Amino acid sequence: MKFGILQRYVVGEIIRSFAMALMTITTIFVLFMVMQEAARKGLAPLDIARLIPYIIPMTLVYTVPVSLLFAVSLVYGRIASDNEIIAIKSAGLSAITVIKPAWTLGLVIAATLLYVSMDVIPKSNYYTTKIIFNNLEDYFYKTLKKEREVNMGGWPFLIKVKDVEGRIMQKAVFKHRKPGSPNTFDMVVHAERATLDFNFDTGKVLVTLEDATVREGGSKANVILLDGNKGFEFPIPGNGSMSNEKKVQELTWAELDAEYVANQKLMSEERLKQAVAAAMNLGSGRFYRVNWREVQDAYLKYDYWEMRCNQFVTEQYMRVALASGSFFFVALGAPVGIIFARRDFLSAFITCFIPILIIYYPLTILGMNMSKEGIIDPSFVLIGNAVLAFLAGFVAMPPVWRH
Repeated sequence: MKFGILQRYVVGEIIRSFAMALMTITTIFVLFMVMQEAARKGLAPLDIARLIPYIIPMTLVYTVPVSLLFAVSLVYGRIASDNEIIAIKSAGLSAITVIKPAWTLGLVIAATLLYVSMDVIPKSNYYTTKIIFNNLEDYFYKTLKKEREVNMGGWPFLIKVKDVEGRIMQKAVFKHRKPGSPNTFDMVVHAERATLDFNFDTGKVLVTLEDATVREGGSKANVILLDGNKGFEFPIPGNGSMSNEKKVQELTWAELDAEYVANQKLMSEERLKQAVAAAMNLGSGRFYRVNWREVQDAYLKYDYWEMRCNQFVTEQYMRVALASGSFFFVALGAPVGIIFARRDFLSAFITCFIPILIIYYPLTILGMNMSKEGIIDPSFVLIGNAVLAFLAGFVAMPPVWRH
């Protein structure tokens, strides 16, 4: 599309408003997220400074569309209130003449956001997780030195000490929580000295003990946690999320494709391989050679591999949905801004933002959750965008045509 003076003027106004809104909203968003993580994880100032550059890209899929919606509502509301739309129509031009530049800008921003979502944002998510959880060990010892106790529900042990000298815990007590009953303890370990080593590569905490004694209060099976009264290990709380294994949100687009292909291969080959092997052994009368455990595992893992495939595909659709939201926010915000020309600009923004807040995001999240469970097709993640397209095309635009 070739831009004339009028189109360049409109785009320039939108970009200026968009830049100011994006800077303000992103700053508030980032500060809120950083302060929340700092309070929860006890981050040091240096960790906060390292965290901010990685948090900013993570917020873009939310701050960019909202900032763009605010910008087009403001600009088109002002243009219409100054009777510039009437002047354009008096010159024999359609109101679409000034809306098309916003559509073009929305498409460009949506494409840019999708490109960033494929690689930059997932990497930012991963590095943010590493920074936060690599600080966990320092946070643990600071809390233990100050409170003389660490009692977090996600931890398998309640830990008490008399004192902490550097990284050495003096007169340490480890109370093991009974599975399914976090306030009941089935084993207590006393040690004169103890240290904890957080291994984020394996996702485990190694506890080293000196002069340790064990008192059982329940099932003897828990004794296997000990290694000759010298120490034991347990998973880092968070179901291994603190280990090097990436979450779905931390995988780049290429990694999502690779993981999907790998899981599809397991689904198509592993269960078939076990079934053929079992059939051959049964057919030849060698019943004793059938490994029923492996057969059962292959069938049970099939559901897991299928769930993972759903997660990978859904994540891709989710990134498309959030990125393309920028265009649909513009498609809705521009005509609403023109319709609200005689009122304040904030009303136009709120009128657009309320259905987005109560319809678009809930529908998108609902579609994502149901798609990951395999209940509906992953493409249903785009249902929120379809609703915005309907509101823009059949509710907001008709009055503009008659403006």
